[in-house]
Amino acid sequence: MGLGARLTVAAGLLVLEKSLLDLLVDFESAQTAQGLGAVVRVAQHWGFRFLVSFAIAAALFGYLRSGRESADADAAGRTVRVRFGWLAGHGVLVVALVPLSMSLYGHATRLPFPVVVALWLFLAVLAVAALFAALAPWSLWRAAGRALGTLWWYAAIAAAGSVAATGWSQNLWGAMTRVTFEAVYRVLEWFVPNLQMEPANRIIDTGRFAVAIDPVCSGVEGMGLMLAFCAVLLLLFRKEFIFPRALILVPAGLLLSFALNVVRIAALVLIGSAGHSGIAVYGFHSQAGWIAFNAAAAGVALVSLNSGWLTHAAAERPNVSSGNPTAVYLLPFLALLLAGMVSRALSSGFESLYWLRLVAAGLALGYSWPRLKSLDWRWSWRGPAAGLLVFGLWIPAAHLLIQPAAMPTALTALPTLSRASWIAAHLVVSLGAVPIAEELAFRGYLLRRIRVADFESLPPRSVGAWPLLLSSLLFGLCHGALWLPGVIAGVIYGLVYIRSQRIGEAVAAHATTNALIALCVLVGSQWQLW
Repeated sequence: MGLGARLTVAAGLLVLEKSLLDLLVDFESAQTAQGLGAVVRVAQHWGFRFLVSFAIAAALFGYLRSGRESADADAAGRTVRVRFGWLAGHGVLVVALVPLSMSLYGHATRLPFPVVVALWLFLAVLAVAALFAALAPWSLWRAAGRALGTLWWYAAIAAAGSVAATGWSQNLWGAMTRVTFEAVYRVLEWFVPNLQMEPANRIIDTGRFAVAIDPVCSGVEGMGLMLAFCAVLLLLFRKEFIFPRALILVPAGLLLSFALNVVRIAALVLIGSAGHSGIAVYGFHSQAGWIAFNAAAAGVALVSLNSGWLTHAAAERPNVSSGNPTAVYLLPFLALLLAGMVSRALSSGFESLYWLRLVAAGLALGYSWPRLKSLDWRWSWRGPAAGLLVFGLWIPAAHLLIQPAAMPTALTALPTLSRASWIAAHLVVSLGAVPIAEELAFRGYLLRRIRVADFESLPPRSVGAWPLLLSSLLFGLCHGALWLPGVIAGVIYGLVYIRSQRIGEAVAAHATTNALIALCVLVGSQWQLW
C-alpha cells in the first residue's frame, strides 16, 4: 500500500473503533449531564465533526494539489512494511479505553470524572500515535506533512467553516419552515377547495386530512445534500465543465431540491386526503424525500454533463448502453434500491408491494446480461462454506443489535395464498436477486474500480488490501444497524472472489448466507432478520 492507502486504512479503523466505543457510553446519562459532563459531551460532539471534516479537507486538498513531494511520499509507503508490534500496542490501548468509556457517564467508578476524561484523552492520543507508527515510520509521515505545506491551514479553515455552518444552518430551519409552509399551501390551493390553514402551528387541513409542517420538513437537509452533491460533481468533472458558468449548477440544484420538497409535502397531503392516510404517513412520508433527492441529483448530473453550454465535449461522450461496464455492473443494484424506495413509499406500514424488487431486478439483469454472461459464474464448495461462516457471525450480532420480532400483523392477516406469494417473492429476491446484484456492484465493480478506472482489466488477485477494506466498509454501511457484521461479510465475500477469481463463488457465498437467514425467519420465527 502507498501512503495514501495507509492513511485511508487508519481513518477507517479509527472511525470503526470510535463507533464501537460509543456503544459503551450511557447516552441517556450523557444527555442529562451538567457542568463538566455537559462540556465534555458538547466538546466531543463538535470536536469529532471538526476532526472528520479536517481529515477529509486535507486529503482532498492534497489530492488536488499533489506534487512531486507528495508522489514521492506516497510511493515510499510501498517500500515499508506494517510493524505489527506497534499495531499490537494500538490494540492494547484501545482495549484500555473500554472501561474508561463505560465510566464516562452513568457507571459508578472510584475515579473522579475529570481524571477519567484526562486518562481517556491520553490513551486515545497514544493509540492514534501507535496506529500511525505501525503503518509507516514517523519520518515518512513528516515528509508527507511537509509536502502539504500551507494546505494544512486551508484544511483547518475549511473544517472550522463546515462545523460552524452546521451550527448556524440550524437557525435557517425556522425561516425555511415558514417559506415551505406558504409554498405548500399555495400549491394545494389549486387542487383542494376550502383549504384551511393555521399559521401559528403551521397546520394545513383539507377537511379530511391535516399535516403540521415541522422544521425537519423545511427542506434544509435536502438542500444541504444537494449542495454537497453539486460540489462533488463539479470537482469530479472539473476538466469537462466550463467555469465559471458551470457554477450555476449550485443555485439551480438548491432551487430544484426546494421545489421537489414542496411537491413532496403537497403530494403527501393529497394522498392522505384521498383516503390513503396509511400510505401517506408510513410509506410516502419517509421515502418520498429520498426519491426526490435521487431524481434531482440524477437530473442535475445528466442534464449538465450532456449540455454543450456547460461542458467542453458533451457531444463526444458515448451514450450509456449495455456496452458500458459501469452501467451493467451497477444497474441491477440500483434497480433494487429504486424499487425498494417506490414499494415502501406506496405502503402503509407493511411493504405489500415487495414483488416490485423482483420485477425491477429481473428487467435490469435481462438488460445487462449480454455483457455479464461472459463472467465466470461457476462455484464450488468454497462459496457455500464462506456463506456458512458469515451466517455464523451474523446471527449472534443480530441478536445483540436488533430486537426480536414476530411475523408482521399485516402479513398474518393476508389470505393464505397472498401470504405465501409475498413470502415466495421475498425468498426469490433474497436468494437470487440480492446476491447477484450486490456482488456485481460491490465485488465485481467497486472492489476493482477503487484500484483502477479500467476495472475489468484488473484480475481480482491484484486488487490489494485497502480496496477490499474500503469496499467492505461501504457494503457494511448499507446494512443499517448490522453494519459491523456487514463489513465482516464484505471482507469474507471479497476474499472468496479474490482467491477464486469467480463472481459466481461470491454470489454462492452470499446466497448461502441469505438462505440460512431465511430458514431462521421461516422456521425459527426470527422475522426481525427480514
